[in-house]
Amino acid sequence: MKIIKILEISWLLIAIAGLGLAIFKLIQGNTQDAIYFFIFMVVALIFFFIRRRQRIRMEKDMGAQ
Repeated sequence: MKIIKILEISWLLIAIAGLGLAIFKLIQGNTQDAIYFFIFMVVALIFFFIRRRQRIRMEKDMGAQ
C-alpha cells in the first residue's frame, strides 16, 4: 500500500520537474525541446492519476473488509 503512495508522489514530482524544464526551454527560446517536455509532463500526470485512482480504490477495498 505504501509503495503505491510513493509511486503516486514520484509521478507528481516528475510531472512538476517536466513542467519546470519545459518552461525553462521556452524561456531559452527552444520551443522544439519544450514540446517534448510538455508531452513528458502530460504522460507523468496520466500515470499520477492512474496511481491515485488505484490507491483510492485499494483503500476503499481495505476499508470494506
